[in-house]
Amino acid sequence: MRLIRSLSVARSLSFAGLGLIALSLSSAAQPQAPRGPPCVDRTQLIAQLHNTFGELVIGRGLANGGFLFEILAGQSGSWTLIATTPQGMSCFVAAGEAWEPVPKPDIFAGRE
Repeated sequence: MRLIRSLSVARSLSFAGLGLIALSLSSAAQPQAPRGPPCVDRTQLIAQLHNTFGELVIGRGLANGGFLFEILAGQSGSWTLIATTPQGMSCFVAAGEAWEPVPKPDIFAGRE
């Protein structure tokens, strides 16, 4: 649930606003170890995104090192990009609004 709250906050603030907040907090905060993006079990994250935002996986691709990147989108136009490790832990990468599908090409890379 903490991850969904993080996603909701990320969607409600602009990147510029986040940058200003991060800058002001970093100058006032005590030094801390760097933190990565919020990560949870993939099955749990997919279910939370579907239940909270109505999002479903609409595309995926493998990156170097065996990481699986997936885009989820909902009918409202919300979208989320996640990266999943080979061990099955999924990490939030980005989220936004106004997702619009593009026409499907006849041929995809690697398929004829």
